[in-house]
Amino acid sequence: MRILVVGGDGSVGRELIPALLAGGHQVVVLDKELGAVRAFPHPRLVLVSGAVEDQAAVAEATRGTEAIVHLAWSFSDDPIYLLEHDLRGHLLLLTAAREQGTRHFIYTSTAVVYGKPLRTPIDEDHPLRVLAARKPAYGVAKEFAEKLAFLAAQGTGLSATVVRFWWAFGGEIGGKHLREMLRTAAEGRTLQVPADCGGSFLSQDDFNLAVTTILSRPVSGGWVYNLASDYVSWEEVARMIVEVTGSAAKVEVIPAPEWTGAAFLADRWELDDRRIRSRLGFVPTRDPAEVREALRRAIARTWKRVQSSPA
Repeated sequence: MRILVVGGDGSVGRELIPALLAGGHQVVVLDKELGAVRAFPHPRLVLVSGAVEDQAAVAEATRGTEAIVHLAWSFSDDPIYLLEHDLRGHLLLLTAAREQGTRHFIYTSTAVVYGKPLRTPIDEDHPLRVLAARKPAYGVAKEFAEKLAFLAAQGTGLSATVVRFWWAFGGEIGGKHLREMLRTAAEGRTLQVPADCGGSFLSQDDFNLAVTTILSRPVSGGWVYNLASDYVSWEEVARMIVEVTGSAAKVEVIPAPEWTGAAFLADRWELDDRRIRSRLGFVPTRDPAEVREALRRAIARTWKRVQSSPA
């Protein structure tokens, strides 16, 4: 299958691409930055340099594609930027997919569309309270993009699927808050975290498996799927951070009603992923203990990078 990975030079894309190549697929990457993916040249890998809102680049990258995995999205909360770049590019991809007769379109959305959890675990039918999200314009744009994907597929042979997840990690793990926690622990300062808060981390291996599982189904579109490897509390993450930094820092757990720290840490983002398991037979690649160990290793590798990089 000829698969276009949009935003393939990002942290998720560059670990998805080798998995798709290993599966025998031809992979096209569209990204304005291609530095990371150039590191693994392959006869079935085609690189197209350009932004997703560049119509000529989109036309070149989508030519002959049977599937599109759309990963590219800014983390902007500026409505004008979201309209002119992210949503414009999304529409260009969907239009090209229809014109090319593409079979699959997988759009990677986000748990941010749920806004602020009303109940846990959060299933796909949870209300989309985007105006209550910590980045409301971003959430509004992502929700609209989901609807546009399903709208584009109506009355065509295009199978559109939306996946939502909270925080993905591979060999390393990104995130401003995590880097701040690493530096705090390394300085021996107390790590404060809210009680009964955390999130469903998604391993890169599980993301890769979800993508290939969806692509293996002739008609799997029209559905939203939560992706989650396992729920890990912030207290558990903090203790991993203390361990990998070799610090003597203490972990202080603050009752949730008394929490005054970063709003990002203040909720329980436990995603219910039973839909993809029951509908598509998806089985995660690791058990909960293995997920935690993989997360700890990713945090340890990230700490090594933080140490070698300027603050």
